[in-house]
Amino acid sequence: MEIKEIQMSELESKISSGEPLNIIDVREDFEVQFGMIDGAEHIPMNDVPNRLDEFDQDQTYYIVCKSGGRSADVAMFLNQHDIDAVNVDGGMMEYKGGQ
Repeated sequence: MEIKEIQMSELESKISSGEPLNIIDVREDFEVQFGMIDGAEHIPMNDVPNRLDEFDQDQTYYIVCKSGGRSADVAMFLNQHDIDAVNVDGGMMEYKGGQ
């Protein structure tokens, strides 16, 4: 199954436009201490399977991690559960809004 991906710069453009977005940060607790995208929700990768009921099948979710590897795995997992998830390639390492 192929997952949808966007670059961090594309996500930042969407954020700047004021578009309402569902951004899920799947990094570990110690990683998010250094900063998150404003408005993102923190759900560590290993907690996602236990929190599937928090995802709305009528929404799109942008999944972020440090570089794009873990978020790709989470996006694929969510897609397999009929949730529209998009991997943010490059992750927080590409985020210009600050970490």
